[in-house]
Amino acid sequence: MIREDFIQYLWGAHLIPTAPLKLSTGEVLDILSYGEANPYGGPDFFNARLRIGSLQWAGNVEMHTASSLWYAHHHEQDPAYGNVILHVVWEHDVEVFDFQQNIIPTLELKSLISNDLVEKYTQLQQAKSTFIPCEREISSLSEGLITNWLDRLYTERLEEKTQAIVTLLQESQQDWEAVFFLKLLGSFGGNINGDAFEQAAKQLPFSVIRKQMQDLSQLEALLMGQLSLLEATDLSCPYYRSLQEEYQYLAHKYALVTPCFRVQFTKLRPPNFPTIRLAQIAALYHQERSLFDRCMTLASYEQALEFFGKVSPSPYWKNHFSFGKESKESHKHLSPMLIANLWINTIVPMQYAYARSRGKNTLAECKAKLRATPAEHNSILERWEGLLLPNTNAMESQAILQLYKKYCNKHACMACQVGQVLLKK
Repeated sequence: MIREDFIQYLWGAHLIPTAPLKLSTGEVLDILSYGEANPYGGPDFFNARLRIGSLQWAGNVEMHTASSLWYAHHHEQDPAYGNVILHVVWEHDVEVFDFQQNIIPTLELKSLISNDLVEKYTQLQQAKSTFIPCEREISSLSEGLITNWLDRLYTERLEEKTQAIVTLLQESQQDWEAVFFLKLLGSFGGNINGDAFEQAAKQLPFSVIRKQMQDLSQLEALLMGQLSLLEATDLSCPYYRSLQEEYQYLAHKYALVTPCFRVQFTKLRPPNFPTIRLAQIAALYHQERSLFDRCMTLASYEQALEFFGKVSPSPYWKNHFSFGKESKESHKHLSPMLIANLWINTIVPMQYAYARSRGKNTLAECKAKLRATPAEHNSILERWEGLLLPNTNAMESQAILQLYKKYCNKHACMACQVGQVLLKK
């Protein structure tokens, strides 16, 4: 089945035959310029230049698998599509008009594209893969092509993270420390509790954290309380009771929003319990009062290891993983894996966004930092390595995750350099 991304690829890669093209209106089309792809809402390509009959036109190009989708998407009512000068479709099944009732010329591709190209596209889309659609063919491509594509994918991923930071800044009146607090908590929460940690942080004004940094137990109480970990009434543990009382006092003092987030302990190893992670965050802000400024100066993963490796939670957690349950004594320092996650997913993106807000482009520097950071390891990356493909550093790891989640998982092969090259082979 032909998808719209195939049509967009054919147009963007200039694979439309150059022979005289006949439109639905009977006129002859000559493509002078294909225009620029539009990654946002609206027509698919901007600023195309066409000769239709004896007239030259400049405007936008819209694409669908069938002409009738123009009406299914209600483009005939949308002024944003008023400057569309050409409708490119796989199958032309109905004439289309814009919101002013002007007919829009349509180019049907079904009879113009070679069967060989269509067959390659279909094979890629319908491949019975266990991991990614091109898993049988990708190893035939040059290492240089893969490496260059991964470099671009990391740029894309970093820009997405930066945009998320910009959005949070707008919501927090440009408070960089508050946004860093949100993102840091999300990273500490990991895949299972990250969202709950970050959402709870949004309900805990960072101004409150600033005021309580000098008191470790109050920081713990605020964080534990906002994540509903201090609601038990049957625990006789004195430390728990003291935090409970602290939280009740602080919640009243600062008129905190009643906690509505629940964390999970299941599927987690004890060192990753939310109680331990929150105790570590409290210790981090207690021990380093200028945490944001300090993290913006970290120049390498090794420096991050040294800095975060010194963080030690309050004494209670030496022989506890959760409240009221004693365990064998152990230091609850941040693990190298957690520090790597903080460095890769929070600190370096924040450094990039912060520098850019001050007119500096540190993209090359950020890439160099992650190239010097060991590769990440998870099930997706292990399967990638199983195809004998590179995952030699953290930048490549991040790029592979971007590729898998944004392209492979969505069968967006026509937007992927690998898919485009395989289609031409």
